[in-house]
Amino acid sequence: MVRIPLPSLAAEPPVRYVDFVATNLDPLRREALEVLGDDDEADRLYPQVLTDVAVRWGWLWRPDAAQRYLKRSFQRRSQRVQTRWAPEESTQIEFVVWGAERPRPRAAYSTGATRLAPYLRPTVRTEFGPVAEAAVAWWHAYEIHRRNRWITLGVLVFSLLALLFQAPTG
Repeated sequence: MVRIPLPSLAAEPPVRYVDFVATNLDPLRREALEVLGDDDEADRLYPQVLTDVAVRWGWLWRPDAAQRYLKRSFQRRSQRVQTRWAPEESTQIEFVVWGAERPRPRAAYSTGATRLAPYLRPTVRTEFGPVAEAAVAWWHAYEIHRRNRWITLGVLVFSLLALLFQAPTG
């Protein structure tokens, strides 16, 4: 039986990665808030950047390489968010006036959860430590790695089947 070694990723973050997150977490949060100006968007951005670093952690041997990749990932992801927010110049606004000749549209049905959602938003901002942030980012990176392995395996099996069916029989 031939075993093909595939690169693996540990289920828990290494100590060096946790130290890296502890060093860069607060500056990364501040910079995300500075660039985006919105707490919710900043809270979505910095974990994605930490996950990008975790995915590439095996390639980032030196701390300065990890630092450069963190900055590059932050720039790339923040530009995506900012371009998504940017209004188009040719935006046209259309007003519809309802009158007696045009009936009003029916009200949309809602559930109790959607009616209560504005009141359930937390008022206190929860702070998580670097170990928790590193663990979450590492888990997301692990899931990405696992998905990529399944995709690679599927492409390999499909390619072998295609070669098998195209082989001349005779």
